[in-house]
Amino acid sequence: MKERKDLWKPEEDQLLEETVLEYTSNGDSKASAFKKASTELGRTVSACQYRWNMVITKREDHGSEKSSRNTAGTQTPETPDTAPPANLAQVIHFLKNYAKTKPNPEQMKENKRLHEEQVHLKLQYEQLIKKLNEKEAEYKNHLLQYEEMACILKEADQLLKNDSIEEKRAVH
Repeated sequence: MKERKDLWKPEEDQLLEETVLEYTSNGDSKASAFKKASTELGRTVSACQYRWNMVITKREDHGSEKSSRNTAGTQTPETPDTAPPANLAQVIHFLKNYAKTKPNPEQMKENKRLHEEQVHLKLQYEQLIKKLNEKEAEYKNHLLQYEEMACILKEADQLLKNDSIEEKRAVH
């Protein structure tokens, strides 16, 4: 068990805040952030969790509760639906993480190639759908023609049967 420390120093609050924000912005859980902070600060996981929830998130300079508490802990700074930073500390933290995750040129080339391929495939898809609709209309037209021909052949068969019955009667 770790030794009890009663008073928190501002440096400890800052380290706890930076650790939790870093972990959550990378998609990791707050629980793992509290565990990491507890080893660095020499405090218990529960103490770090309590300090985070009851003191740090309630400070005015920390920002809104919504931006500090990602519901699933999966949002990253690159996602467009992330709330904008509410204070200077969050802006600095965002910029540090953004510099780490900046895409390399190879990824950008691959992204561009895939986007062009997607556009090409969409055009192909639209052309194939158009051809499919044309073939379906052609099929329906041919089906109607075949059904009409089948009706004509049935009528002709009936007429031939009636004629042969009449000939037999005339012969007898």
